[in-house]
Amino acid sequence: MKQIKQILSALLGFAFCVAGNSCQNNYELENAVSTASAIRTNLSSRSTDAMPFFKGADLSYTNELEDCGVQFKENGVVKDAYTLMNSYGANLIRLRLWHNPTWTNYSTLSDVKKSIKRAKALNMYVLLDFHYSDTWTDPEQNVVPAAWASVVDDTPTLADSVYNYTIATLKNLRSENLLPNMVQIGNETNKNIMVADNSLLEPVDYARNVQLFNAGLKAISDFNEMYGTNIKTVLHVAMNPNDAKNWVGNLKALNIRNFDMLGLSYYPQWQSYTPAQLGEFTSDLYKTYGIKVLVAETGHIWTREWNDNCHNLMSKMATGYPEKPCPQLQKDFLVEVKEAVRNNGGAGVIAWAPEWVSSTNVTLWGVGSNWENVAFFDFNNQLHNHGGIEFYSENNVAVTFNVDMSNAGSSAKGYITGEFTADANGNWQIFPMNQIGSSNTYTFTTHLLQGQTGAYYFLSDSVWTAKETVPESQQGKWDDRLYEISTTSKTQVISNSWSN
Repeated sequence: MKQIKQILSALLGFAFCVAGNSCQNNYELENAVSTASAIRTNLSSRSTDAMPFFKGADLSYTNELEDCGVQFKENGVVKDAYTLMNSYGANLIRLRLWHNPTWTNYSTLSDVKKSIKRAKALNMYVLLDFHYSDTWTDPEQNVVPAAWASVVDDTPTLADSVYNYTIATLKNLRSENLLPNMVQIGNETNKNIMVADNSLLEPVDYARNVQLFNAGLKAISDFNEMYGTNIKTVLHVAMNPNDAKNWVGNLKALNIRNFDMLGLSYYPQWQSYTPAQLGEFTSDLYKTYGIKVLVAETGHIWTREWNDNCHNLMSKMATGYPEKPCPQLQKDFLVEVKEAVRNNGGAGVIAWAPEWVSSTNVTLWGVGSNWENVAFFDFNNQLHNHGGIEFYSENNVAVTFNVDMSNAGSSAKGYITGEFTADANGNWQIFPMNQIGSSNTYTFTTHLLQGQTGAYYFLSDSVWTAKETVPESQQGKWDDRLYEISTTSKTQVISNSWSN
């Protein structure tokens, strides 16, 4: 995650080598005795066609937040975070795993086991995210676990450690019937991975990276052959589409083992491309390499307000969106991302830390949450009505509001407000509409649930005094217009003319 850019501290303490993390150099021997298997794996990627489209949540913070006393609520009723996500349509949980952190009791193997049990109890898929570090990794930080520090410059031996640790972890999880469905080999691995110091992240040594990636990928492949499992593999970057495709090409040129999915971090704060461009990349990557795109992390703000003294990392709206955040626009962005990926053959979309509300939890960079304005909950831990969590639903309707402004005067522009524009405090906001060519027609599209109703009206300017006068015959709620969303369709157009 990008929040690590704010972390000023380095790794805390020295971690000891755990079972299965042998530094004996048997990785090359494994390669020598399984050449045929490796060639076979490289020739064809395991099919992902039988898998569902993933709609996921990274809930790595949940156990910690609950231990801090956080209670998540829906309509005032306390709800389990996993159950709540699942009830809206989420079918996958992503979980991070640190090697041996000495600064926290969470995202350890024992903590991850608790989380996997919760996911499996709901029949949800699990993506296990190996950071291969004792702390956060991201494009600006990727430090080798302390237990492997002595071999950081011995790439074959370091690869051996990656292989042994990965396969030992999976064997441990298998012994408790807690195997993940997918494994992520590293987190936001744009630059050099598993370095001694973050000053060594560049220039990127792709050959070294490939050796280390291949060790993790081979561990998954060998484990699948040993136990007849079919764990899928993910590599993960935080890049724009062009850079991501070049990154894959660089790995392919150096004989990276086949992997099933390319995970992307996609946040308006740091990535400026549009969902439409994401869709184009999703299609292109699969056509070129047979690799499916998985948006492994995404999110969008619903407010710019704060609920603690911990720096909020995101403040930008997605490209082309009104500059006034609200829960509905958070949902709109996530729905757009979901549909762009799904309509172009991608694997799925995962919201990152939608439960990370402000609490007393202590992180490396403060107390509380850097993500409170991106979570699916308000500052009272109450689930937003018609907010981000509804992107999981298959009952969303793309609703287009059109208004003919011919009667409003030559200087008038189209604006809209309504219940769906409500900000964090429930106050309606005025959103600009898009002019269709040089016509007098203006348009605005949002995603509302089937059967949803609410009030709205148009304005000729961005001030409240520019409100139209809705004819009594057209007043459906209060003195405003009423939208009534279809219960069967996935698209709906609501067209009106400006009324003086």
